[in-house]
Amino acid sequence: MIDKGSHPASALLSDVSTETPIRIGLDGRILLHYEMRGFARYTVELFRAMKEIAGANIDLYSFSPGPIAPEFLVELEIKPVVFQARREILWEQIELPKRLRQTRIDVFHVTANRGLPYRSACKYVLTCHDIIDRLPEYCGGEHWRGSWRKKYADFVSRHSADKYITVSNFSKQDICRFHRLSSDRVVVIYNAANRRFYEILPAEQIACIRGKYALPPEYFLFLGGFDKKKNVGALVEAFAQLPNGSPQLVLAGEHKWDFADVTQKISALRLCSRVLCPGQIADEDLPAIYQGALAFVHPSRYEGFGLQLVEAMASRLPVLASETASFPEVLDGSGLLFDPEDRDSIARQMARIAGDPTLRSALAEKSRQRASLFSWHKAAEQTLRVYLELLNRSDEIFQNHNHVAAAISEWHP
Repeated sequence: MIDKGSHPASALLSDVSTETPIRIGLDGRILLHYEMRGFARYTVELFRAMKEIAGANIDLYSFSPGPIAPEFLVELEIKPVVFQARREILWEQIELPKRLRQTRIDVFHVTANRGLPYRSACKYVLTCHDIIDRLPEYCGGEHWRGSWRKKYADFVSRHSADKYITVSNFSKQDICRFHRLSSDRVVVIYNAANRRFYEILPAEQIACIRGKYALPPEYFLFLGGFDKKKNVGALVEAFAQLPNGSPQLVLAGEHKWDFADVTQKISALRLCSRVLCPGQIADEDLPAIYQGALAFVHPSRYEGFGLQLVEAMASRLPVLASETASFPEVLDGSGLLFDPEDRDSIARQMARIAGDPTLRSALAEKSRQRASLFSWHKAAEQTLRVYLELLNRSDEIFQNHNHVAAAISEWHP
């Protein structure tokens, strides 16, 4: 963990405000079980950075029906508020507003697409990362109860959210269209990679982690899930077009969703010796897994941001990604794009990277430069501004804004 007291912005902001600290409530349901991925990673990274910036000017509270995982309590300086109800919807819609009022919360922030109460208890902010689970091509065949729950949650969000936050301009367009929102109600705040991905690891450490997962000296890396939108089957079929002497393909991620279909495809194409599936990578091993790769390949059809892209760029990896969804926006010319539905297109870009060391070096440098523009401290500062504007306290924490911004810039790698 970063020493909060040593952070330059924290030192500048600690004595800025003499007002009562802003009381921020988080939906702690995403933090009940320790898994540093997806919504939980976003929540922890954002609010840890926010506390480092604002210090005593904010108080963080989590609201949940059970205890927060102890690993998250270590990461976040947060006060848990735990209470139960007979059903989740009663917890969310009846008990939660009561507790928000009793705790005198100023802003309640839900970070996982849905979960706001209908009844107003304070200012409400909702982070909607994308609309993937509303698109019929990805959620077809869903049970009616799940479909009804999402429609109800969308209705509540449109009624209750004082401000939406999303993670790319691509997602903003989708959210405004799907939920029929005016553009001024939705703010774009980018995700970022943890600072540890920027640290260059010694070759010995990278080799040790490679050995732990039985990985070869050179490999194309895919990291993520095996659900339909990740499009891993197309990547395997594209890789089959590469010559036998090409670097191997590593498909890292938990063996669930459509993983069985992917393994059947690997077997049918006789790629078992060339495509490796090491399973889920421990969070502490991720920087070495990225830095040990030849290039990162991301064939996903749809995502609101694609955090792995920024992690790979921070790790100085050449990045190959789909030309769809948010990926061109995130890469902004720093990587190679392909048509995710065209196996030949994917294979051509992989072959280019494998055969051209000069291109790999150029893209690695572009990756480093692009990644430096994404920062959790920048995201936290922008999120704080959303809160302050809703509370009409815009000048309070950021009256020394220029000095704070310079401090954050100097600290960020």
